[in-house]
Amino acid sequence: MLGFVAPALVIYLLMVIVPSVQTLQLSLTNWDGISAGYDYVGVQNYQDIVASGRFWNAVRNTLILGLGSALIVNVISLVVALMLDRLNHAQGLFRTAVYLPALVSAFIMATIWKYLLNYNFGSVNTVLRDMGLPEWARDWLGDSSIVLWVILFITCFTLGGNTTLIYLANLQSVPQELIEAARIDGASSAQVFWNVTWPMIAGAVTVNMTLAMIAGWVIFDQVLVLTSGGPGFVSETMAFFIYKVGFGEYRAGFGSAAAVVLFIVVIVSTVAANAYMRKREIQA
Repeated sequence: MLGFVAPALVIYLLMVIVPSVQTLQLSLTNWDGISAGYDYVGVQNYQDIVASGRFWNAVRNTLILGLGSALIVNVISLVVALMLDRLNHAQGLFRTAVYLPALVSAFIMATIWKYLLNYNFGSVNTVLRDMGLPEWARDWLGDSSIVLWVILFITCFTLGGNTTLIYLANLQSVPQELIEAARIDGASSAQVFWNVTWPMIAGAVTVNMTLAMIAGWVIFDQVLVLTSGGPGFVSETMAFFIYKVGFGEYRAGFGSAAAVVLFIVVIVSTVAANAYMRKREIQA
């Protein structure tokens, strides 16, 4: 049995565990990412991170995108799944249509949206101008007051397919006799949902919220393609901040420290949220 597990275990150790330990080691150095040598500086990188306004801006953006996308995607996906579950015809067609955005990589999707939102020739502003609403045309990716919300919208548009199908699969596994019994007792559609359906899909809510939160914490492709963290540092997320300081500014030690912080944030937030939702499952 060990012989079957050993190859995968070795690959996992070499590709995940060893680099993770090395990241922790480099976070205590002043390595620039290029030089052969470096000096240990202890927790100086972590102290610099705590004092960095740019880092806390990235933390704020990550929280907005992570929690925002998780909540919005789950609400919309659940509503769409409920609609699909009620369909009697062409359910497969609509299910495929809902899932299609998930087949496109975040990088490609962001590239498409970058052209659509271009201020000068993008389709969004062009349509607004043709409709006689030129004052509504905006520099969607260059306006610091709205750029983060634009990225949030694009992120939600990308993540919904898998979430919807998970909800739909769970909705179709809810025993119909329970729903029929509730209706016979005079329960309204809303009462049936909150007292029968909602508790039965609690496991799906936990899975989808956890996956969406993890995806939100490590948003990178959208920021890289759409804004490169701009204007200025306004739209940087923690993942992009790590990339920028580590590879763009040649502060690999500082970037490694930020990566360790991100890892801790992801683990703590995910475990806490998962524990809360598991507790809700039991209560339900």
